[in-house]
Amino acid sequence: MEPRYEGVTCREKGTMPDTGIERLSASPGSRSRFYMPRSTQKSATSSGHATQAPSPTSSRSTTRPKHGISDRHDPRVTDRLTDRIGQHRYGMWFDHTTRLTIEQDRLNIAAESQFVADWIKRHFRQDLEAVVRETIGENGTIDLHVSPESFHPAEADGKSVDEQRGPRGVRSNRDDSATLSAKDDASARTRNRKNSRRQQLRRLNEFVIGNSNRLAFEAAQSIGDEVEGSPSMLFIHGECGVGKTHLLQGVVEMRQQAINNPLMRRRVRYVTGEEFTNEYIAAVRSGKIDGFRTRMRKLDLLAIDDIHFLSNKTATQNEFLHTLDAIGLGGACILLASDEHPRQIGRFSASLTSRFLSGMVVQIGRPDPPMREELVRRMANDHDLELTESAARLLSGRFTGSVRELGGALTKLSALRRLDGSRGGPVGAIMVEQMFEGDLSSGPRTPVRLGEIINSVCDRLGIEPDELLGRGRHRRVVLARSLVVHLARELTTLSFPEIARGLGRENHSTVHTAARRIERELEESESNEGKTATPLPLQSGDNVSLRELVEQLKYDILRSSSRR
Repeated sequence: MEPRYEGVTCREKGTMPDTGIERLSASPGSRSRFYMPRSTQKSATSSGHATQAPSPTSSRSTTRPKHGISDRHDPRVTDRLTDRIGQHRYGMWFDHTTRLTIEQDRLNIAAESQFVADWIKRHFRQDLEAVVRETIGENGTIDLHVSPESFHPAEADGKSVDEQRGPRGVRSNRDDSATLSAKDDASARTRNRKNSRRQQLRRLNEFVIGNSNRLAFEAAQSIGDEVEGSPSMLFIHGECGVGKTHLLQGVVEMRQQAINNPLMRRRVRYVTGEEFTNEYIAAVRSGKIDGFRTRMRKLDLLAIDDIHFLSNKTATQNEFLHTLDAIGLGGACILLASDEHPRQIGRFSASLTSRFLSGMVVQIGRPDPPMREELVRRMANDHDLELTESAARLLSGRFTGSVRELGGALTKLSALRRLDGSRGGPVGAIMVEQMFEGDLSSGPRTPVRLGEIINSVCDRLGIEPDELLGRGRHRRVVLARSLVVHLARELTTLSFPEIARGLGRENHSTVHTAARRIERELEESESNEGKTATPLPLQSGDNVSLRELVEQLKYDILRSSSRR
């Protein structure tokens, strides 16, 4: 026998299929009610909780943490509901967005928006039914409705803001002036934070240009200067700490400085992928999605950093897809940055990937030695440090990967200089070496494995491990075997016979020959420094020296080992 649901007679009433939920229209202020059946009640044990129903006056002895707006909720309901769904979920969906009260045999739930009401109805219905059984009894009902006026005191009292004012618009309550003053102070602080953030944007003219980032810089500068024919969409990808964020912020700063009207500057915006996602979620939850879309789709330039943050977020990806289309139709520019190529970002929709590839996709590689030396000089100048040539070369040679690590090393060097108490004169290589002494982060926490060396070399040269372990004599494969042997001898304690067995060789003479060959090539590379050398057979096409390639591989291997 089907359970009977009782409720108040309503206009425009309809029944949701298979739920027994009666509802009215979805407009704010309308009521959407669902009720407990009087017969054939669901057993409370269906959700794993006891079926005992205390009287309405019973209370818990357990002490609960104070909720954000405690006067909106009946403590008997909040305690039991928090037990069932957890403090985190309660704080997210009930604490600040609902009002929970009990009237006779009915639990009233006033939701701040229709989105909150629909979410509660879909995800917490059984928990609320169980709470009603425990708190009110078997005949208890639930009234879920949208009531935004419950969260605005002026509207709840039935008075407008003007009606609350005294003669000639002066508020009758002295505390109101203090409230206005506090709000003005908060607004001023917010404006100051926004202004300080805009001032912290990096400048494009401070970007260090080299072979690994020249194309990306030229494309970004053309967008900043609004050159005719500049790309309308620029997608920059590369490893962490190679300058992607600097380029995006530099373009935004350049466009903002070219605009004299402060209001028009708001049409140029830089956000991260996380900020875009959070703003979208907040707009949906508060029912202000139209305002969010208006802000985003009327921009002249939108720069989003770490766009890969949107992966595996279907709703946010769909919203961003429509934002891209709307901005593109308006002739605006879009700058995006990611750690990976659009095709390599996991769980991205095919439509978004296609939009990304329709623009200009540019990779930024690791800084080469001249770039790193220039970065060292500029960063040292920012820290008010003077370095000798040997110290600058030592620093630039030590950090072949992320520029952020290089900046951290100079910050540490500056602190050591202050602690040393010495003033005047350049910082030499001895102090740099002292800084590196005891720096455990520069070495692996565990011994390096031969398999890690093989994987790093294969990834860098673009070959498969089976090719390296096979008998092929392709130039790139031969170079890979030599690099593996050289790095294994330098980073591990393995002997030549052990390395040979790891490479699937019965005789270690070939391994010994490979080690001698690459050592000879390294000596020739250093002696011919500054001269045009034969390019290495790298799949990426990077123009790096053999010594630079070895240092980059050492950096990758040691970082991988330290994370194990």
